[in-house]
Amino acid sequence: MSDSATGAHEWLIEFEKAPDNIDYFTELLDNALKAINSDYEAKRYHNLALREPIVKVLPNGTFYKWMESKNKLGGHLKVPRLSNNRKYVEEIYRILE
Repeated sequence: MSDSATGAHEWLIEFEKAPDNIDYFTELLDNALKAINSDYEAKRYHNLALREPIVKVLPNGTFYKWMESKNKLGGHLKVPRLSNNRKYVEEIYRILE
């Protein structure tokens, strides 16, 4: 996000069974987020501050490989669910290269 461009939430998802239509899934996700978060809904209104979410479908095992690369495997260690910067996203994308 910058002074001249809107931002977007980016979701990296491993599916047990991927949806047949990822665009439709993204629309449902967007609408669900609007329904439970009025701040998100306000920022999404006419793409005022946020565009539609970006959903990246990851191959199965990606999060496992990422956690393994960080020596963070184990039952008490969990994949982070939210971040305000791109650090985790970029690390995960490097795993895919």
